[in-house]
Amino acid sequence: MRNTKFLFVATSAIALIGSGATGQLAFASEAQDQPSPAAAGASEGAASGETTADASNSIADIVVTAQRRTENLQRTAASVSVRSGAELQAAGKFALSAILEDVPGVSGGAAANTGGMIGSSAGTDSPAAGLTIRGIPSNVGAGGSATSTSTAAAIYVDGVYNGVGSSYDIDRIEVLRGPQGTLYGRSATTGVVVIRTRNPNTDAWEGNAALEVGNYDLRHYTAALNVPIVQDKIALRISGNYFDRDGYETHNLERGDQGYNGGALTNTDYRAKLLVKPIDDVSLLLGFAGQDNKAYSSGTTLTQESPDTFSKSYSPVGAGKNHFRQYWAELNWAAGGVTFTYLPAYRTWKSDALNYVRIPAIDLATDQSISTPKDHFLTQELRLASQPGGKLNWQLGALYYENDLRSLITSRNGNTQELQYTSDTSKKTTAAGVFGEATYSFTDTTRLNLGLRYDYTEVAVDQTYATPTGTLTVDGARKFNNVTYKARIEQDLSPQNLVYALTSTGFSPGDLSVTTGTDGNPVRVEFDAETMTSYEIGSKNRFFGNRLQVNGAAFYYVYGGYQVANVNISETSTAAFSALSAPARAYGGELEILFKPSADDRLGLNLSYTKAYFVDRSEQAVPGTSNTFDYYFSKKEIPNVVPFQAQLNYDHDFHFDGGSRLTLHGDIRFLSAYDSTSITKAQAAAADQNADVGASAAQYARTGSQFVGDLTATWVASGDRFTFSAYLRNVGNNRYKVNAGINNGFPGIFNATTERYVPRTYGIVLSAKL
Repeated sequence: MRNTKFLFVATSAIALIGSGATGQLAFASEAQDQPSPAAAGASEGAASGETTADASNSIADIVVTAQRRTENLQRTAASVSVRSGAELQAAGKFALSAILEDVPGVSGGAAANTGGMIGSSAGTDSPAAGLTIRGIPSNVGAGGSATSTSTAAAIYVDGVYNGVGSSYDIDRIEVLRGPQGTLYGRSATTGVVVIRTRNPNTDAWEGNAALEVGNYDLRHYTAALNVPIVQDKIALRISGNYFDRDGYETHNLERGDQGYNGGALTNTDYRAKLLVKPIDDVSLLLGFAGQDNKAYSSGTTLTQESPDTFSKSYSPVGAGKNHFRQYWAELNWAAGGVTFTYLPAYRTWKSDALNYVRIPAIDLATDQSISTPKDHFLTQELRLASQPGGKLNWQLGALYYENDLRSLITSRNGNTQELQYTSDTSKKTTAAGVFGEATYSFTDTTRLNLGLRYDYTEVAVDQTYATPTGTLTVDGARKFNNVTYKARIEQDLSPQNLVYALTSTGFSPGDLSVTTGTDGNPVRVEFDAETMTSYEIGSKNRFFGNRLQVNGAAFYYVYGGYQVANVNISETSTAAFSALSAPARAYGGELEILFKPSADDRLGLNLSYTKAYFVDRSEQAVPGTSNTFDYYFSKKEIPNVVPFQAQLNYDHDFHFDGGSRLTLHGDIRFLSAYDSTSITKAQAAAADQNADVGASAAQYARTGSQFVGDLTATWVASGDRFTFSAYLRNVGNNRYKVNAGINNGFPGIFNATTERYVPRTYGIVLSAKL
């Protein structure tokens, strides 16, 4: 806890000193065009992500809506980080893992497997898969089971849970660290990523287009058009995105007719939003979004010949394809001091892919055809909220969630193509929740926030499993009840200095899956509902006439049960899975500093420290085995968690005659050493069968400390109509290993595979506005 205490004491001390020295608040500006709740309704009060400062040498204010109210970031008593869509586009950041890589305490995302080499190319129906916030990774479903596992972190796109179209035409991205169970419920155990895309504008014609090209044959095109159909009443915004690049490990490979494309990606996205505002107090947003993906994620394998050397093998495997479609609406109506919001959404996902596995060292060769012909999501949310202005501000709401899924798998021997098995799995999840939250202002400087939520979840699963020798059917159903709460006290030490303390809870709702047991037959795997309790203290501050901003927080987590079922519990090359669970703890803190010494200079420093570990590992039995949890997780620390991260960034603006300007940006990130996967006790003691070094599995799982640097130059023409950017990411071409895999072979023998961090990439982005 020493590092955590230092972070909080430092920020609190600064806040106390600053409260006596800064006097009256001199914020750069209030929220730009602060809308009425109804006018803002289509995005829950969405305003521009960043405002313009009155004084050019002060830090601009940022408006956020992640707590489902329009608030100034510096007056929001929560750990929130914001990234603007324009900056992400200029830096060539498209994948979620790249978008979040410099957010303190956050790593990963659905695209965390950047090399796209190991595992299935089927993709995932959850963009939060692989997302880790404050040391708690997202839940992982049972190996070989159907998708739609409830993740530990939630992503909302335009108010829709796991919504479509999160990587283009972005207004801003808000990241809330810490449990958000009261307002968001399902999957908000460790935090929430709220993504806002640009909404229609009823006042004027608008349009923009961007062209990006880069190495690895990158081609990326985006465009959007805003049409005010009826002035001030009706507007339509349509946008599209096309992204295509070659595989990082296969780019220079002589393919011939073999099609070695492992890691290549192609994404096609499109969206339409219609905003109707018949009167000032009513707004209706209707939306449609689609996404078509091709991922060559299987067929290329990196084997660790020693902890620091790799060999590649290639196989011709076609693209996995998946398709999203989403239809949604948002109605906002303000009347009598209350705003009513209704947000229904319907989303579908389909996928077809081949999971290709070849590990010759352990005689493993498998071809799996994976198809998800049906994966339908229905959500409906109702909210009532008081309008701002009184001592008491409150929100009430209810949510309904439904997922109907069918998954088909055909597995064959990769060498002989003999049928091993087929499975046909149906799974239905329904959930409903009600919540309430209120903030009461005792004085102008002291506030109390309380929240409470109840959720009910029901899961039913049915699988027909067929082999050449017979057919088995496994089914089951489970029901779960969860209650979460939040209590927070906020104190303004001065108009520019805020401190807060809170306790809150988030929950993993419980789940039910079917996977392969130790006897090779299907087995039902149950996940219990688990709750995380968080204790957090934080401070937000502005100093020196709004030229220095210092925000920090420290936290301590008590997690009832970290659950995982993708760990192979077999001691042979035949895979088998079970539900592994152990209580966990985490503590740490984040510090975000922004300094603007002049109108043309900006210096930022982001720090985070996280210690995440299991407790009582030896007391947790693993179903289907005689082992306990500590056999499969031989280390106390939770894997794939970077303990210490630091990011230093600097921007300088050059102004030219005629009104154009050039911004140069540089940043460098440091990641301390960590284990990128778990290892068993047997693997930790085994010698590597492929090398003479006799290294233990622990060395193959370990990633050392790393530095990664990025550079960006952005020229903006007078009037901001044209922008030209050039970027260089991972300047040193540091391809450190990520997502290692330690695979069992014969008793006492293992084989290690891995992926590598993205290579040096460079490109240019040309954008224009109407």
